[in-house]
Amino acid sequence: MLRCLECGCSRFDAQGVGCALCGKSHGPRWERCYITEDTRRVLLAHADALREFGVTLSQEKPLQKGVDTLAVAGLALAVAESLRHGVLRDLIVSLHDWGIARNEILRLRLTEPEVVDEILDKKANRSA
Repeated sequence: MLRCLECGCSRFDAQGVGCALCGKSHGPRWERCYITEDTRRVLLAHADALREFGVTLSQEKPLQKGVDTLAVAGLALAVAESLRHGVLRDLIVSLHDWGIARNEILRLRLTEPEVVDEILDKKANRSA
């Protein structure tokens, strides 16, 4: 399934080109997640915990031309296609508890932005 690389939405705009919510490009699940270095570090630090949710991480350093060009470390996130009931919620809550911001969670393309917001709103209401 294709999801927006910015906000995780699976819906296309009226022209069928960009995201219906933010207008950015869609990409396949296996494409690199465009997240900050801080988020990447947090995810890698919790790699074992993420495996319990059915999430695997891999770092990729693509080959690039030019001597002065640094290889960019990418992070690929693969999520089990059929998550058990409640696992997605637990995963999103854990990511948030680990200090990953909402926008960064959206960039992981786990589910629709509205679902992420609903989960985080319920978590906030329980904490209050």
